[in-house]
Amino acid sequence: MVVRKGYDPMYDIQRRIDQLRYQLQNAGVDDDLSSLEAEARELLSDAKNTPHEAQVQELFSELARRNNPATQSSAAVRGLTRRARIRIEIAGDDEDIDEAIDILAEAIGMDNTDADTINLLQMAAANNSQAARRVQDLFDRYNVSASVTPTTPEPPQAQAPTNEPPPPPRYAAGDSAPQQSEPEITGPAPRVPGQTGYIGTDVDEAMSQLTEAYYAGDYQQTIDIANRILGQSPGNPTATDYRQKAEDNLIRGIVPDHRIPFDARVSYNRANSLVRAGNYDEAVRLYREARELAERDGILTWKDVEQALLDIQDLALARELLNDGDRLMAADNWSEALRKYQGALRVVPNDPQAEERIDMVRRVQQDADQVSVQMNMLSGGLEEQVTQLQTIRTNLARARQLLPNSQRLAQLQQDVDNRLQSVKVQLNDQAQSLLNRADSATSIDERTRLHNEALKLMELAVELDPSDNNLSEKMINSRSSVGDLTRSRQVIERAAALIAQNFDTELSQAKSMLAGLTENAQDERYRMVVNDLLSRYVERAEIALEEGDIGEAQNWLDALNEDPFRILGRRTEIFRLENTIRRTRTRNRGITIGVIGIIIIIAIAGAFLTRNQWQPVLFPPPTPTLTPTLTPSATLTPSATFTPSLTPTATSTFTPSPTATDTLTPTWTWTPSPTITPSWTPTPSLTPTHTDTPTHTYTPSPTFTPSITPTQTDVPSPTPTPPELCRALVLGPDGIFMRSRPTTGSQRLSILSPGTAMDVLEQRREEGLVNGPIWYFIRVRVEDTQQTGWVRADIVSELTECPPLPLGN
Repeated sequence: MVVRKGYDPMYDIQRRIDQLRYQLQNAGVDDDLSSLEAEARELLSDAKNTPHEAQVQELFSELARRNNPATQSSAAVRGLTRRARIRIEIAGDDEDIDEAIDILAEAIGMDNTDADTINLLQMAAANNSQAARRVQDLFDRYNVSASVTPTTPEPPQAQAPTNEPPPPPRYAAGDSAPQQSEPEITGPAPRVPGQTGYIGTDVDEAMSQLTEAYYAGDYQQTIDIANRILGQSPGNPTATDYRQKAEDNLIRGIVPDHRIPFDARVSYNRANSLVRAGNYDEAVRLYREARELAERDGILTWKDVEQALLDIQDLALARELLNDGDRLMAADNWSEALRKYQGALRVVPNDPQAEERIDMVRRVQQDADQVSVQMNMLSGGLEEQVTQLQTIRTNLARARQLLPNSQRLAQLQQDVDNRLQSVKVQLNDQAQSLLNRADSATSIDERTRLHNEALKLMELAVELDPSDNNLSEKMINSRSSVGDLTRSRQVIERAAALIAQNFDTELSQAKSMLAGLTENAQDERYRMVVNDLLSRYVERAEIALEEGDIGEAQNWLDALNEDPFRILGRRTEIFRLENTIRRTRTRNRGITIGVIGIIIIIAIAGAFLTRNQWQPVLFPPPTPTLTPTLTPSATLTPSATFTPSLTPTATSTFTPSPTATDTLTPTWTWTPSPTITPSWTPTPSLTPTHTDTPTHTYTPSPTFTPSITPTQTDVPSPTPTPPELCRALVLGPDGIFMRSRPTTGSQRLSILSPGTAMDVLEQRREEGLVNGPIWYFIRVRVEDTQQTGWVRADIVSELTECPPLPLGN
């Protein structure tokens, strides 16, 4: 600036202010205000530290508001256009296009000249005729002279939310225009007291003022001081650096924290807390309140608030897209839901909710597609199909855990269940066929192999459907049969080893072991071992016959008529032994009778020769007497004895009662008391002869004895408890069923736990099967209650040896 004599700088500044205000008032909306902005910056520099500085700052603020695109309405328009652009790019149906047009309708209502809004409306109109009609109506309503057809064939790429600022405003309040070259100064510049922009000859003092202005947040003053320093010292790096940083801060709208009013900072912090809590509407209100408070204090551009408002719009849009994706997921439209979630992630990068939903959709879609492919490619044997079905069930269960209410997954589950049921039926049929073949097989090895194959199939079926009780019971029975057959083979081999030792105790033990395996009578190995044992028994019986021990031979023969030899039938060796023993016994019996007859003959001959010696003793001759004398009996006995006498004595003789009393203990024996009186004079006497008369005689008694006639009374006799045949014990990790009849199809009475002891009362083969398994009729005490029922003999262990089952049972 050139100072002339008689020049008044204050008047000149006032004149320039009035002229600039007039030009600003008469400027149109579309006029270029860049020249006015440069003049206003120069005027602001000249009015520093003068009474006109406040007027110039107010005028410069008005000019910045009219020329600054970063206003409140433009920020809202940018947020709406961003939301609409994302809607259009991720549009999966017409509904997204309609929502994008609704958003753009709000934006064009704020600014009908915004190029981005018009371009996005043209892009939306290109999707369908209905959208084109709506866009044309909007253009007609807001007087937009643009065609419905988009001007650019390719839509612009959506801008991911970043921290980069929008295109900088031309100049905010307090900014400086590019400095014009200073006019030549012919004399020393007038020094104005207190003018901070004054630069003296001391560059160090100017550098100190530059630093203070920058850290005080007065970026415009920092630029002015830096320009003055560079005017005196071109290329000064410090001044250049500070000027560059101050210009950047002015362009980006950065305001130092100490310049922001306290109330505005409080509202800003509260809004940040509400954003973290998800209350976006209240946060927007507080952000706008903070911006208004800052503008009242002279801060026209607060970039943090503007960016926060844009971020809230992004968060709201991301939340809306997430909700749309959830709705599509509930409708099993997984591909469109994935597009919504990806759009939300583009709006808010690294959003954990969007990332979680995208991962969930991809996993569900992958599992469902894999299940569908595996179901269509299910092939191979039953075992391979079971393995594939298990994998399918695992994948489907994982997908249903993420989407439990999905109808599409429910339909897949139903298809898998139907296929599983079909495979299970095939497994059950094949297992039953193998069991039927095992029942008709003769060899233990063949039966074991068939049972093992059936057991493997039933295990696969139970693995597919663990809730099938029928299959579980069949599997338990088949496993028990396999165990029994294995034990039977081991018992046969052990018995063969005992027979090879050829000792009596070992042979007896082998017989007991083989007697319990008669259900395997058709097994070749079993019959061979029993035949070998029969040969050893026959050999023992023949040895006993050779030694003359008929009893021992008979014992061996009786053993040959018991189990397990009955399975061989009546062998020739047994008939030969029976005939030999019979002939030997007949011969011995004849010899014994002959010896006894000889002894009797010799005894009779000896008695005849010595009859003179023993006859007088046994049969003495009678002794005669002159006087008849009644010889009383010297011994009185309780029995009635008639003693004849010649002289009747008046006695009270009781007449025998004509009524016969049948006593329980009749007296059938006379007890005479013959007394032989040796006398030299023969006395004739009546000597009664003792004769046994087996007739019922009424017994006279001196007194009438009342007799009690017993009355026959029916006394109930207790029913005898059948004796126990043996005792058995429940072994193994699982319990067994006690049934009402000896068949597996009968009713279950109870379950006997392992370790339960029982009394075996009866043995019987299974109903309807000639060579079926043996069943025990048991008596057991369960919870202080005695119960009876039937159990299979091959699933319990004998505590005491049970007798063999009789033939025909």
